[in-house]
Amino acid sequence: MAEDATQTVRRHDIDWLRVILFGLLIPFHVAIGIYWSTYGADVNPNIDEISAVDSREFAEESDDYSAESVDSTSMVLHWMHQWRLAALFMISGMGTAFAFKRRTWQIFLQERVKRLLIPMFFGAWTMGFAGTVILGGEEMTASGLTFSFLFGIVWRSLIFWVPVFGKLWALGHLWFLWNLFQYSLILTPLFHYVRKNPDGGLSRMIRSSLSMPMGIGSLVLMPLALTVTEVLFKPWFPGYIGVAYEWFWFLLFFLFGYMFITAKEEYYRFIESKRVLITALAGAWTLAFVWIRLEQHDSGIPYVDGGWLEQGVLHDWRTLLACLIHSFHAWFWCLTLFSWGAYLLNRPSGSLAYLNQAVYPFYIVHMPLTFLGLRVSSDLGIRGYPAVLLATALVVSLCWAFFEVVRRTRATSFLFGIKAQKV
Repeated sequence: MAEDATQTVRRHDIDWLRVILFGLLIPFHVAIGIYWSTYGADVNPNIDEISAVDSREFAEESDDYSAESVDSTSMVLHWMHQWRLAALFMISGMGTAFAFKRRTWQIFLQERVKRLLIPMFFGAWTMGFAGTVILGGEEMTASGLTFSFLFGIVWRSLIFWVPVFGKLWALGHLWFLWNLFQYSLILTPLFHYVRKNPDGGLSRMIRSSLSMPMGIGSLVLMPLALTVTEVLFKPWFPGYIGVAYEWFWFLLFFLFGYMFITAKEEYYRFIESKRVLITALAGAWTLAFVWIRLEQHDSGIPYVDGGWLEQGVLHDWRTLLACLIHSFHAWFWCLTLFSWGAYLLNRPSGSLAYLNQAVYPFYIVHMPLTFLGLRVSSDLGIRGYPAVLLATALVVSLCWAFFEVVRRTRATSFLFGIKAQKV
């Protein structure tokens, strides 16, 4: 829920951006299953075409199309991937700022458990199992499926906290909820202090960061802080499902989202007055991002992804520049979304509350349905963009039907993180 701190007016733009960005999950995850073969060759409609066209980028060991591809479609996916999750973490930080104004820290953490951990565990147990069934990873007998489901509850509950592999195997796409809970827990003392001291030094510092001359706080210092996290952590391990440098990177995006809403008037004045400049800078940083992505493709050094220590490089001028480009590019696209969202989307709609309720159920169930959509497209021999359209339409339709079922009872609403609408 998003409310203006002084006028108790709901911020419809933030709600709309939350719906839109979560909505992009489905076509994005469908497309990377087709153009990068992220989920394996068995469900990739394009697999024959990919291996025939460019065997250099076809990983024989895993039957995966390399995400290093720089064809036009892959470049759009790379571009989108840099800011989409970052913006969602910022929106989550904004929502946290709104929520903490009306709650004690105890109530806040209780709600975090209900809204994040319970859907995470239940989704991992059920949707994680459904995904392995659709991908053909389970024995298709009654006894085999029953054992796998029950055993999955045990092992997923035990290893989810293990960095990288635990999150990948146990949580899959639900890692986002686990990161959000960790960030909320870690930063709760700060949230509590700011709430109890609205005119204290820390609160004044947050507000002043958005009112510095020429917007230097938001236009330079904040993305520089993001850059520092990359410089410190990116050489060691690739960022993936919110681990390695991404854990710290997304933590800062979450914190900055909180700071923006805490700053209130200063934030809205900033994005209104700097909207055109922000958009122009996002375009300029996009050109720089395309260059560094092509450098990664040509050199084989993962400037964007991280983990270049394997190539014997800790840092050189290209890795340092890559950290700067990556953070500034993501940051300015986030600011572009929020500035234009505030300008165009801060309007009420009868469908917005309904769509907001649908966000978590769609997110939780969409991944195994993505596997199903890809398998259907593959079996029908449909490839490329038609496969993306068909699979996306199928996933959206099934997610919507699922949402309509689970939202009708209190128990299923609770398990899938559906927040009751206020009358």
